[in-house]
Amino acid sequence: MPKPGELVLDRPSIKPGEPLSASGKGCLPSRMVTLTSGGAEVGTAFTDNSGAFTAPIEFTRIEAGRHTVVAECGVRLTGAVDQVVTRSSGGQTGTLAVLVFFVLASITVIRFR
Repeated sequence: MPKPGELVLDRPSIKPGEPLSASGKGCLPSRMVTLTSGGAEVGTAFTDNSGAFTAPIEFTRIEAGRHTVVAECGVRLTGAVDQVVTRSSGGQTGTLAVLVFFVLASITVIRFR
């Protein structure tokens, strides 16, 4: 649970498409909260009577690195999350190399028959 004046994200890092939630406290009561990151809107919510809120966050761009999330709700709250982008390596390249080898071997066998 966040302290007054704090924005807490439910995890320190995410992969593209993974859910992320932000909770904040210290906003003005019964206000619309707009959450942004890098100038783009990533979520919205309404504060309760105590000025607290919870909102899902959805990034529209997939960019590896640290992303600062800002909640505007009569005051400004900030938090950060790391977006991790994994990359597959070698899977298709290895298959292609084996296929090329067999094609060249077949051509050599047919040519010298």
